[in-house]
Amino acid sequence: MYKLISPIQKAFTLIELMIVIAIIAILATIAIPSYTSYTQKAALSELLRASASYKSDVEICIYNTGAVTNCAAGSNGIQAAKTESNDAKYLKSVAVSAGVITVDGKGNLDGYGYTLTPTVTNGNISWATKCKGSDTSLFPAGFCG
Repeated sequence: MYKLISPIQKAFTLIELMIVIAIIAILATIAIPSYTSYTQKAALSELLRASASYKSDVEICIYNTGAVTNCAAGSNGIQAAKTESNDAKYLKSVAVSAGVITVDGKGNLDGYGYTLTPTVTNGNISWATKCKGSDTSLFPAGFCG
């Protein structure tokens, strides 16, 4: 004779489902703020790249003219100032006045930016950086100040 075997359980219990949902909720509360910070840091790299070419232009201008005050956007070999454009997702503007480079962000980086101020000592140029924004820890370590 054949014995009838009870059917095998094929579903999750309610408590198992609740535990899985609780674990997902805990992970989400940790992951979402970290992801937001990560995306802002990645977007900030666009602002950092924007000033690189201006920085070298200002250095050449200082060496050629002998004064920081002669270095402005659109003159003495420095490219024209950038303003909002469609090809830059997070860059609002880059401006140069008396050698000081000012970079401002838009979109996720609205309110973020920085200024690079050159100082010439014995023919050597050093740069001082001042950052602005609600969370300056997004900038690379040692960049601000």
